[in-house]
Amino acid sequence: MEKDTSEPSAAPHEGHLQQDDGFRRQRANLWRAAQPRGSSSGRVHANERELRSHPHPEGSDTPEQAATPDQAVASSQGMLVAYLALVRRWFAWANADNLMQVNPIWTGFIGSLLVFLGSLQANSPFTSKIPGSWYLGVDATPHPGNVVIELLAQSLVYYGLILTGVAWLRIVVGSRRGEVLRHRWILFGLWILPLMVAGPLFSRDVYSYAAQGRMVTLGINPYSGGPALLGNSAYRSTVDPLWGMAKAPYGPLFLALAGGLVELAGRSPMLTVLFLRLVALVSVVVIGIFVLKIADLLGVNRDLAFALSAANPILLYTFASAGHNDALMTALMVIGIYLFLKDRRLAGIVVVALAASVKVPAIVAIGFMGYHWSDSERVVSKLRGLVIAIMLTFAIFYVLGLVTHLGMGWIPALSTPGSVLSFEDPIILVGYALGWVLAHLGLPFGPHFVVGVFRAIGDALILLIGGVTILGSRRSNIVRLTGVVLIVTVVLGPVIWPWYLGWGIVLLALGAGDLTVDFLVLLTLSAMPIDFLGAPTAFAWIGYAGLVTVLYRRRASLLREANEVFAGFRAAVGEAVPARYQRWLPQFIRVDAGS
Repeated sequence: MEKDTSEPSAAPHEGHLQQDDGFRRQRANLWRAAQPRGSSSGRVHANERELRSHPHPEGSDTPEQAATPDQAVASSQGMLVAYLALVRRWFAWANADNLMQVNPIWTGFIGSLLVFLGSLQANSPFTSKIPGSWYLGVDATPHPGNVVIELLAQSLVYYGLILTGVAWLRIVVGSRRGEVLRHRWILFGLWILPLMVAGPLFSRDVYSYAAQGRMVTLGINPYSGGPALLGNSAYRSTVDPLWGMAKAPYGPLFLALAGGLVELAGRSPMLTVLFLRLVALVSVVVIGIFVLKIADLLGVNRDLAFALSAANPILLYTFASAGHNDALMTALMVIGIYLFLKDRRLAGIVVVALAASVKVPAIVAIGFMGYHWSDSERVVSKLRGLVIAIMLTFAIFYVLGLVTHLGMGWIPALSTPGSVLSFEDPIILVGYALGWVLAHLGLPFGPHFVVGVFRAIGDALILLIGGVTILGSRRSNIVRLTGVVLIVTVVLGPVIWPWYLGWGIVLLALGAGDLTVDFLVLLTLSAMPIDFLGAPTAFAWIGYAGLVTVLYRRRASLLREANEVFAGFRAAVGEAVPARYQRWLPQFIRVDAGS
């Protein structure tokens, strides 16, 4: 087992950069070859342009040697047509009665097993193949590749994901019908086991976590620079070059944990990655346990809640298998919410503050819990509780920064994920398109400027929607509304990744009605082909069209809940704002303005 014994240097080692670039080209090659000239997969960042400008490492195959457009199976347009045809055939078969004939345990296990087998292929684009990435399916030297074998291996992954989706729909439909989900943990174990034996799937972020942990052990603050500061290190060689110079946007609790795992692993990069993935796996198990506990407290369908959360493919693939720290954040958040609902409110708020010191989105739950901390129904008392909860959270951030010697540098680094322009994000696509039009009209506003403006507007809308929802909430619906605001935060945030959706999915799964079940099912099934497989942006917008259709069909429920929240918000504002200042409020907010 390889250990990292190197010392950091001021600049990354060029050999490692070339190795990373070559592997990124090999992973992206087959997909690019399947597209017509000039097309794009929809995700743009400066690193792609850099990779295209780098010479290919000597002795390895160029993209043209590995695959050409003539060797590709279909163009992106052909794939889209095939996808739509598959959707039509799927809806002709996938009625509830047919789904109930599926054995969910073994269907899901076979699906996971196929994904595992497909990921073993030497040039699989679904997991890192850089030497030292994982114990299985990674060659010691770059592999020239074989188009036929690569296509067959990718087909196994595609078919495995389809089987996973079918098995998951089966338990959702069954639970929705009142069926008891027996042997839920056996089902979970069989579904997740092949995914954990495989290398980290669909993301290389866990390698960045390991490198940041190594930086902590060497006394390098990850808030001052990226893993490239490690220089010629085995920890740095597996990090995605996109994040090589990126400052860590994670809280001091997580970075201290990563540093501890590096030492526990004896400074072995692969063993560190294994430990980080085990933390994520345990976190998903904890999510499942506490979702069941909260479901019992709320008196809702516990089997449906488990099916929509812990057994959700997004959590299985992007939380557990990929090893994302979102799993730890969400687990701590769910534990804290459970304690709060059990009237251990201070303990609950502290635990959720610890979740936010892993990753900051958990602070959304702090807003709802702080507002309902007091037993008083007076709005002023509730606002006082909200302010105290927020102050307590930042005090915990500060103390953790002092104890870990990492400080508060992660707060300015929260913009790091926004360095990627993802056209699956509505704000990015609309802003980029508008900027492109304005630039071609001769106006001094380019796409990146307009995207920046749209992101600022999105952040403002998140704060506005979050504030209105908190003030309009009741103690009985804080779990659901926290999930709603977390989903809004993802949709209006700077970038959308499928693991971000898991934050809100877990909470919305508790007490889900027809609208929420339909929404979560379509959200999950839309995310799987988009970001899991790197499909074109068109797939994302097909999913958005479906989500809009669901919301429109269930608009009565949606409008009823929105009106309840807004009525609560108006009442809170009417009580909190003195009468002499009411005239300065917009007419639609005043309590005396009528409903």
